[in-house]
This record gives sequence, C-alpha cells and structure tokens, in this order.
Amino acid sequence: MIDYHVHTSLCNHADGAMDDYIRNAIAAGLSEICFLDHLTLHERGRRLSMTPDMVPLYYQTVRTLGQYYKKDIHVKAGLEVDFDPQNARAVQIIIDPLDFDVIGGSVHFLDQINMVSRKDTEARENEAIDKLCDLYIDRLYQMIETMDLDIVCHLDVFKKFGRRPNGAFETKFDAVLSAIRARNLTVELNTSGLSHKGEEFYPSPGLIKKCHERNIPMTLGSDAHQPDQVGRHFDQALDLLTATGFRHVSAFTRRRRYDLPLTTKTPGIQNIHHGGAP
Repeated sequence: MIDYHVHTSLCNHADGAMDDYIRNAIAAGLSEICFLDHLTLHERGRRLSMTPDMVPLYYQTVRTLGQYYKKDIHVKAGLEVDFDPQNARAVQIIIDPLDFDVIGGSVHFLDQINMVSRKDTEARENEAIDKLCDLYIDRLYQMIETMDLDIVCHLDVFKKFGRRPNGAFETKFDAVLSAIRARNLTVELNTSGLSHKGEEFYPSPGLIKKCHERNIPMTLGSDAHQPDQVGRHFDQALDLLTATGFRHVSAFTRRRRYDLPLTTKTPGIQNIHHGGAP
C-alpha cells in the first residue's frame, strides 16, 4: 500500500528527519511513500511552509533518498500547494522547472482566516459555518479550474474542529466533483481527520461514495507530521474504500497516474536493508 501525503521539518510544523518517515513506511510494509510538503505563499501561511528558494533543495533531497532506499520502497517527490488566487501564478513558476511526481492542491486560507489552525479559532467561530463553507467551496472550485494539479487534498477539511454546515451542504460539492472529473484529477482519502476533533476522514463517506459514482480515482495519505503517523488509520480507510466499491488506488510517477490494487490490510513489519540516512 501507499502513503501519498507526508510532510517534513522544512514546513516548520512537522518533526523528524525525512529518513525516519521512510523507515517507518518500510516497517509498515508500504510500497510507496510520497513527500507532499507545504508550499504556501499566502502572507499568513509563509511561516508554515518552506520558502520558495528551499524547494530545489527539498526536491533533490527526496530524489537522493529515493535512490538510497530504492531496494525497499519507492520514494516519490511531491508538493502540497496551498491555493491563493493572488499567488497562483508565482507558485506555478516555482514548480515548473522541477520534475515532481505529483502536485497536490489544498485550500487552507479564506482571505485572512486559516481554516485549519487552532490559532485562528476565534476568527473562524465568529463567522457562521455555512458562510465559511460556501466560501471554501468557491475557492476550491477556483483552484480546480485554474491550477495544474494531480490530487485534491483533504476535500472537506473545514470540519476539522467539529463544526459542520447544515445537512444539505454535501450537495454543494456536486459542482466541485464534476470539475474534478472533467479535469481528470484524483481525490485524496486523508486519514488524519480521524485524529482531529471532527473524527472523520477527509472526505466523508458520503463524498467518497459520490467520487466512486463519478468514477473519480482516489489515493491514500496520512498527512503525517511525525514519523509515527505514517500509514495511520489505514486499515479503516482501506476497509471503507473497499466497501464503497473501489478496487484500486492511484499513484504517480513524473505526473503520470497509474493504478495499484487495493489491499484490505496493510502488510506487517519488513526488514530494512539500509542502516541509516545517506
């Protein structure tokens, strides 16, 4: 199995060496791991991201580790690009010179409100959740229509802190899912949500079902910010995907998608050939 959403200490809010994440992935029996660290140019999010001048170093480090561990696991190089309309073109200029395996897109900021930070709790809760979610949907749709992406990350992340819009809100994702299908993008099943206050994967089972009905492919990511979070909650995620009708998950090499068979359980501990980081 694969984990296609793993962060590094370069984002300034994750712990552990990249080597540690890889070794934990090998120990969990994963066949692929993809580093998908943050690239955020929004003025309020820059401290939670590597700087643009660090991106080439990040890319080369992932490629070096990929060579070192190639007997044990496929190590992929990706970015989680934080969509900000004002900086969308600048992000593209940073990405284009490097041959990444996958680019994921996410929405964290609604103007000056960070939807996923505890530090913005007061600002978020001063706004009606339905209003915030409507704005989130609009921003997500804009990202899908304008950015050169492969994966849409944590589709309904606005529920992270437990606040949810009205029950009919899920239907507002229909236009977003239609745009995802039209652009031939992949949706991520992000397992970190089960560890958050919302206590549910991103996206919800209802949205996962809609993805299946629209023939939208899915990939799997832990959103690990610590090495021991690699592959977290994967057994439950795999069971959910299988029960929904999925038989494959998507993986990427040099921005080309391919399918891997969906196994119902993660393998056990495996031996690791290498003794440490290069």
